Amino acid sequence: MLLLSFIKKINSMKYLFFILVIPHIIFAQRDSLLYKMSTIEFMKLPELNKQIDAKNPNNALLDAALFHITNEQRVVHNLPKFKYSYSLHKATNEHSEAMINQDFYSHENPFSPANRKMTDRIFLYTLEFKEMAENIAQHDILGGIDERYCFEIPRNSQDYVYLNCETKKPVPMRTYAELARSVVEGWMNSPHHRENILNPRLKSLACSGRISKNPFKTKRSPFARLTQDFGG
Repeated sequence: MLLLSFIKKINSMKYLFFILVIPHIIFAQRDSLLYKMSTIEFMKLPELNKQIDAKNPNNALLDAALFHITNEQRVVHNLPKFKYSYSLHKATNEHSEAMINQDFYSHENPFSPANRKMTDRIFLYTLEFKEMAENIAQHDILGGIDERYCFEIPRNSQDYVYLNCETKKPVPMRTYAELARSVVEGWMNSPHHRENILNPRLKSLACSGRISKNPFKTKRSPFARLTQDFGG
């Protein structure tokens, strides 16, 4: 009886293990398809031209858009394209989510001593890189560049609406392609961030962007905090 009981326990643990792990593998494989596509193929995806749903964003699509548009810059400057790194992706996911959930904007996480620095976060998932770098950004996801907006709460609604102050028309959300391209352009216009993107010693890359919590509930419009980690 004891032996039978022990076997049943082990079998049940295996069953639980597979229940927990298989979905993670499936999601990882589905997301990885976005990185197996060429940049030209990826940029033709119709989903990229859809406005971001701030309440239910497609994080995987935004992450991949940042990756591919960054690789466009490598091609323009006659550098080899970055290889996608799943290990770096886990590190960037962690940092972008932490910046949103714990409301800070910095390369250092003040709420987690074990994951405070970029290297701490990367070494948690891989030890393969001798040289590492990181870019971060904070970016509004309302459409238009440097566009001032007004806001109001319509009757029978608890959500803010963001309006063009002159026309009083709602300001649309950026598309995934527009946001990713604007963020990468910002990095390329900053000497330090540009240096990381164009560093030939850095061969691997992953990017993550996360949207602010509880969008449309404050006067501040929805925004993204984004991370890209490099390894070489």
